[in-house]
Amino acid sequence: MGKMLVPLALLLFLFIWLSMPRQPNSPVLLNQTPVRIAVSTSLLSAPVIIADKLELFAREGVYVVLQPLQGGDLCFEAMLNNRADLATSSESVVMFNSFKRTDFTVLASFAESDNDIKLLTLHQSGITTPAQLEGKRVGVVAGSASEYFLDTILNIAGHPSLAPVRVDIRPSALAPALLAGDVDAISVWEPYGFQLSQHQPGKINEFPSRGLYSLSFNLISRKGDNQAYYEHHVRILKALKLASEFIVLHPQEARQLVAEYLHLPTEEVVALWPDYLFRLSLGNSLLSNLQSQARWAMTSGTIEAQQLPDFRNVIAPEALDQIQHMSLVEQR
Repeated sequence: MGKMLVPLALLLFLFIWLSMPRQPNSPVLLNQTPVRIAVSTSLLSAPVIIADKLELFAREGVYVVLQPLQGGDLCFEAMLNNRADLATSSESVVMFNSFKRTDFTVLASFAESDNDIKLLTLHQSGITTPAQLEGKRVGVVAGSASEYFLDTILNIAGHPSLAPVRVDIRPSALAPALLAGDVDAISVWEPYGFQLSQHQPGKINEFPSRGLYSLSFNLISRKGDNQAYYEHHVRILKALKLASEFIVLHPQEARQLVAEYLHLPTEEVVALWPDYLFRLSLGNSLLSNLQSQARWAMTSGTIEAQQLPDFRNVIAPEALDQIQHMSLVEQR
């Protein structure tokens, strides 16, 4: 009986939320053609998911359609190939692509975590330290935070010259590859790491890594669209700000909405939720992180380049600045 009360309470809350009368001056939709957002199927995408579920995009006057994809690298690719208008991805995807192109911009960061990616091995392998990864096969999602995280672990452990064999594998296939013995370790983001440990209790070794790497999740646009869709971007960011506030004020309902969208057990989302911070930002920490990762990419030979990209060319703070200005005016 108690378990039934949560869904019923959520349905009642959503009914009240969606039934609330619009303000007389509520904006009409600016666009009849949808703004397509390629959204990574990750807990990091929670603000985007909640803004869609609560129709906050529509309330801000923008017609948005989400396109769920498995990983920020695929979201970024969809945007570049015009299969989406906006993308969500980690800053690592931004860094890798900045060496090749400058025709995109980061509009804002909306989520952060210092415990989203895990380095996992099987207990039976006997691999329990980074030094033991020399020559071993490690499954990673190439060109993403997964690959950068692996080297972060090696560097912090004092083994920057170790040369594990990187095997490029899609996120959902990393755990099966480890269990099948196709790789000796995996660098995997949530919820896949959590699911593996839950389904194989006592058989998985997790390298201590909390706090070693803090990643951000970002909203990205093609650069050519910035002027034409500036008003769209402002309203979309406003919706994400409202979604972030909803997460703080109504965490239980927020977790339920995200669990439903990602087709995850609510208990799983509840267990992972404390590892995430949801807020809009776009500051020096992102720029510093991009520069640090780019230096790693060059030093490690992951990227063949002679100089760092100027990441200021791919950061567009104007839309977020307007949101922050609007918030200050409302507080007065």
